[in-house]
Amino acid sequence: MTHIEVDQSGKIELMSQDTIISCSNASQYSIKIPKKVKQSIYLEKKNKVKQIKYKLFCIGVFHCIKRYLGKANLIVIDDEYQGKNNLIRSILIGLIKADFPNFDSKIIKFGNIGKKSNAHHLAIETLRKEHKPNETISIETILNYLK
Repeated sequence: MTHIEVDQSGKIELMSQDTIISCSNASQYSIKIPKKVKQSIYLEKKNKVKQIKYKLFCIGVFHCIKRYLGKANLIVIDDEYQGKNNLIRSILIGLIKADFPNFDSKIIKFGNIGKKSNAHHLAIETLRKEHKPNETISIETILNYLK
């Protein structure tokens, strides 16, 4: 069983830059939500989807961690949006349970990941284009989750 840390570089609500969400345990994985994808989603959905910023963040987190869900016994998400952790947990668990109905939601925690974390290094280095993301999320993928 493993412990996974999740970090974000390039906040989801910043339309001028890509967002990278990375996770790290024994292995590392990063996903990219391109700024053009974010801009299109916000333009199309901002008045139709409540809490779109948090939903986009959770879709990114889910795509980053889904391959580890059967093996993880602790998932620590960097506390990016203080006061919104219960909302984020709820959205994320909804996404996870659709694919993993027996998922134990108690393993999701929030904390300060910190600059020494491998997840932090991977996120910032991928944002700076020093690494390629493992996956780039498309508009179609996000729209599928926002239905």
